[in-house]
Amino acid sequence: MTVEEYLRAPFNELSIHPNTVKAAALSPARLRNPSFRAVRLEECYEDLFDDPVSMNSVEYALSTLYYSMSSTVTGGSKSEKRGNRQISVGGYALTTRDREAFRAEADAIRERLGLEPMKPVVNTARAFDASRLRNGLNLHKLKL
Repeated sequence: MTVEEYLRAPFNELSIHPNTVKAAALSPARLRNPSFRAVRLEECYEDLFDDPVSMNSVEYALSTLYYSMSSTVTGGSKSEKRGNRQISVGGYALTTRDREAFRAEADAIRERLGLEPMKPVVNTARAFDASRLRNGLNLHKLKL
């Protein structure tokens, strides 16, 4: 089994873009910690068992994939034309529970590695209220 196959295995039939897996494989190197290194996806996973740095790195990359999937809502679908119709083929939808489970698994891996779990991203941005524009803002009445 290659490292890439190992990283993809927990996600069963969910399609993960190859660049997402590559980015996860590089993520351990960003720690700038001698206990971690970038992962080579084509390596044989079983050959790494005796190398703690490699095993830590693969596990860190796996946690990165779990975090990535915890922010995914849908994916894997594609659209194709059949005759005069455009149809969607395949795809999956991840529930909030799925995403929470992915995040919990990623947190557990990071804690086993002695690292802090990733802080959740809190979006405090607010939507722009354009209702005045929709209702016809009368610019010539404004004192500029």
